Amino acid sequence: MNVLLVTVDSLRADRVNEEVMPFTRSFADDALEFTECVANGPATPASFPAIHASRHFASIEGLGIPAEGGGVVTLAERLRDAGYATSGYTDNHFASGSYHFDRGFDRMHDASSTTEAGKLKQFVQSNLDKDGALFKTIERVYTRVDALWSTTTGNESEYERAESLNRRTLDWIAERDDDEDWFVWLHYMDVHHPYEAPDEYQRQFLDDPESVAECRRLSRKGTHHPEEMTEEEWETIRRLYDAECAYTDDQFESLLSELDERGIRDDTVVCLTADHGELVGEHGHAGHPPEFWEGIVRVPFVVDGVDETGTVDGQVRLIDLPPTLTDAVGLDATAAWQGESALAVARGDADAREFAFGDVGRQIDYTRSYVRRADGWKLMRHGDDGEFLYDVRATPAEAPEDNRVDDSPPEYADLTDRLDEHQERMAALRSGDGGVDEDDEMVEQHLRELGYLE
Repeated sequence: MNVLLVTVDSLRADRVNEEVMPFTRSFADDALEFTECVANGPATPASFPAIHASRHFASIEGLGIPAEGGGVVTLAERLRDAGYATSGYTDNHFASGSYHFDRGFDRMHDASSTTEAGKLKQFVQSNLDKDGALFKTIERVYTRVDALWSTTTGNESEYERAESLNRRTLDWIAERDDDEDWFVWLHYMDVHHPYEAPDEYQRQFLDDPESVAECRRLSRKGTHHPEEMTEEEWETIRRLYDAECAYTDDQFESLLSELDERGIRDDTVVCLTADHGELVGEHGHAGHPPEFWEGIVRVPFVVDGVDETGTVDGQVRLIDLPPTLTDAVGLDATAAWQGESALAVARGDADAREFAFGDVGRQIDYTRSYVRRADGWKLMRHGDDGEFLYDVRATPAEAPEDNRVDDSPPEYADLTDRLDEHQERMAALRSGDGGVDEDDEMVEQHLRELGYLE
């Protein structure tokens, strides 16, 4: 059996619906859908150690994973060792070979570092990006130059489009022998801010499409100056986000349709998930700040091509992804993985994951973390902003008045103990070979390019 893993950057679980992503909704209805999957971090750097190596971010020193060994085994390495041909396609620095996520891939296409357009963009940003008041005075110019970069390089979007990654993937698959099993990973960046879907998709949600410059202006304002946003601007951001989701839905459909036409879809396990979700105005934010609200940590997780179908409501986690996919093709998990196969939950052989944990991996801060219990109780530690305790099933909006920290219910003590224990375990594991040092100049450059820093 082949394995196709599609990860959609910043895709909220609630957008997999008939209005916004009808094909993906239909795909999930016919497959095995885990409705309570949570991310192990609020951004790509924290989530991809879980997705690729079934490891919590906080268990590895630095960003990414070690260049080799270090007690880490990736999903691609496990499948390659079992005889699979492997290839990966990404346009996100933090999910690329720069942070050693190329381990186990025979071929890795990293658009974020290989294209001339990307190099030009890096030059423009490094020369125009300024701090504090000075940056604010030239922000309008910066936005125009950023949009001009897209026009002059022939790119209509911030990142390489899903359509292009699909073409690369399908070309590589066409080169495989008929009897050769393969593992392909695609990471779609279209849903990540700034939201600048093609006009035809914007028109599904807006009366008139917004320009690239306006999309990027709104994204930067919502991400870095949310207190200045108007309700009209928040509504525009939500509709632009939905337009990107709709575009991605069509591209996912196109990819699977091509596999159908080639007669290999039935021989392929397909998994769709996301590294984290997104805020589009909730809690006064756009994007995915280093916080653990439900809009950020709840992600879709759908597996097709296995015996099990239907809906599983029990909690699972992104660190369960590698053992789930090896289980799906009849391979054993490796002892290095911290997750367990979610298929065991679907089969009734295991209970829902009683606890899920997450840590911050953008600018490393181990005091920012969360624990979510299978019954919906969740404790979040947001650094200087304090602690937040919610029963998210009873109060899904996580409004300030529903924060139960001051009440100190029994759940608070239990979750506090569990999160303390998790952090102690992670600290004990952070030894030996690590990933990329957070003070590396490359890290700051990549943070700026993805819009995390002003």
